[in-house]
Amino acid sequence: MYKRLRANALPATLRQGVLVDHAGVPRFWATVWVTLSLSDAASSSAERKLRFLDSLYCHADSMMGCGALDAAIHRIDVASLASILESWFVSIVNRGASTPNDEARWRVAIA
Repeated sequence: MYKRLRANALPATLRQGVLVDHAGVPRFWATVWVTLSLSDAASSSAERKLRFLDSLYCHADSMMGCGALDAAIHRIDVASLASILESWFVSIVNRGASTPNDEARWRVAIA
């Protein structure tokens, strides 16, 4: 789930969007990615990409259990990552009418 950090105690550079799991714990690799890759992006662009990435996290959670994507990235478990990405791609393609967001969603996941 997408959450925006707004606490005044945080430095301005850390007041950004993050992804959290169902218990409110930040998604580790998504937080690293947004901090390193999206720090200069416009807030609306970063939010859009995080929402796309959240759908991948939710898909992985439903497929392999809570935290599966972070665990697979941490272990560099290529087989699990491939399975998650392939299944997610199939779910995007099988939704019906394709939209420009479908390709953007896929590119964010690959990044």
